[in-house]
Amino acid sequence: MNPQNQDLHYRTLVQLAVTEALTMLGLTAGEISEREAFRIYGAWFRHAVENGRIRAHRTGCGRTSKKLYNVSDILALRASDTESATLKIK
Repeated sequence: MNPQNQDLHYRTLVQLAVTEALTMLGLTAGEISEREAFRIYGAWFRHAVENGRIRAHRTGCGRTSKKLYNVSDILALRASDTESATLKIK
């Protein structure tokens, strides 16, 4: 496994575990706005949304209501992507 991919994979898994724990304890909602997700995860996130691999839910019923994404879903997909990239390299 490429050390850089391995590092990203493990960091993502740790982030996922911490997010799940904080959500279960009620210390965080476990959701992130679309703008914040694009800022943090960049092009990878944009491609995941465009390809329908991750879906948002809205805070209201209008088209202009805020889109929110589940952080655990984002991190699980990212971990899956880094694992598949590693498998393809071998």
